[in-house]
Amino acid sequence: MAGIWSFGGRYRILHLTWFAFFLSFVVWFNFAPLATAIKADLGLSDPQMRTIAICNVALTVPARIVVGMVLDRFGPRITYFCLLIYAAFPCLAFALAQNFEQMVYSRLALSIVGCGFVIGIRMVAEWFEENEIGLAEGIYGGWGNFGSAGAAFTLPSIAAALAFLGAGQVNWRLAIALTGIAAACYGVIYYFSVTDTPPGKVYQRPPAAPAWK
Repeated sequence: MAGIWSFGGRYRILHLTWFAFFLSFVVWFNFAPLATAIKADLGLSDPQMRTIAICNVALTVPARIVVGMVLDRFGPRITYFCLLIYAAFPCLAFALAQNFEQMVYSRLALSIVGCGFVIGIRMVAEWFEENEIGLAEGIYGGWGNFGSAGAAFTLPSIAAALAFLGAGQVNWRLAIALTGIAAACYGVIYYFSVTDTPPGKVYQRPPAAPAWK
């Protein structure tokens, strides 16, 4: 791992992938840093706020199972691309929500974005040898998980800076919308910047049909 600070070869794949994970976590955790403003603007009660927080993780576990199957079939490049593009839609829906019900549905859809961890782990495993994979996946997971802290550190400031664009609620709505737009844009960049495996290595996909005996 002597070249970890470089941006070439497998290290380039590692850095591009942990940033994809980082952005997925920024989107996934974009509610909590702005919860106070959201509650005040929509007049939500404490039980309603707790319900939205629960919805934020409700579908994450089943989504990881489904995405794992998609990952086996299509590979991490396409799967991460699709997840990051998908993230923009419920994110924008949440930013535009006008009532509690709309926030619940959009947040349930957003909980799927929490499955991004699974995709990058496979990508890193394809690019690094056994004697390096532990450290590589640690870097991937550590910097990716930092996305939750990144959202907490930056979104309130971004919302405050955007306040001049409109009254009251516009600032938090635009800040949340920007996270989804950033994820989708990066999804396109990621798609054209990585490959599933190093040159000469074939991505192992499951057989088209089970081999019954």
